[in-house]
Amino acid sequence: MQPNKSSFSAKVLEIKTLFRRLPTLAARLLEETLVLIYPPMCAGCSRTLDAEESTLFCPDCLTALDLISEPYCPLCGIPFVAEISKSHLCGDCLGGAHSFDRARAAGFYQGLIREVIHRFKYGGQTFLLKPLARMLVVPAKDLIRLHRIDTIMPVPLHYRRLRQRGFNQASLLARTLGPLLQIPVDYFSLKRTRWTDPQIGLSRNQRAANVKGAFSLKSAEKIEGKGILLLDDVLTTGETVNQCAGVLKKDGGAREVVVLTVARTVAG
Repeated sequence: MQPNKSSFSAKVLEIKTLFRRLPTLAARLLEETLVLIYPPMCAGCSRTLDAEESTLFCPDCLTALDLISEPYCPLCGIPFVAEISKSHLCGDCLGGAHSFDRARAAGFYQGLIREVIHRFKYGGQTFLLKPLARMLVVPAKDLIRLHRIDTIMPVPLHYRRLRQRGFNQASLLARTLGPLLQIPVDYFSLKRTRWTDPQIGLSRNQRAANVKGAFSLKSAEKIEGKGILLLDDVLTTGETVNQCAGVLKKDGGAREVVVLTVARTVAG
């Protein structure tokens, strides 16, 4: 009895499809095996997470995260800690203090968020990259809703700082966030050309003087006319991102520059 020609063709197609899927199936099998051997842990307290807990924080730590919500300045995103019910422009934005067009942060730079950032940035616990990047998705989508973003650009480190730390935390965040948002990442057009002292403990004026002239462009043609999402881990006074935004606009001709950070400090 001759086999049915259409049935045979269907079987051949199934086999070809299976072979094309083998790398994906193997990767999935490896991922599931690793989950069994190394179950996911909470980024805050290291408790083993259940399979359905996809946030990478356990319920207790998720509650402890100091996330930013309205009211806040609609331009720079600084939250209002006083008893203010509506969002409005802050004093800095009314005075035109910023070179960037808008800024958002996921949370306050305090408590558990500050601890996790410190473990990631200074403790070398780069496995915390994934939960930190996931925290950026909501404020990033808020920026995307308001602006046309063409490129994500991490704030660069000076090569000496990069050699000391071993990685640029902003670049790692961009590498994870880019695919989540389906936006390309430009790691090289903006560069830090001058060594600067750590900004911790400096006043606003000192911070501005410290980073003045510290950034330049390698490829201005890649920036002209584009909307840039400038990415960093923490925003304090905004002087670093102000310098970056100024260079991107004045020297590179960027259409607009918006800023996204995991956290930001807020004066009490």
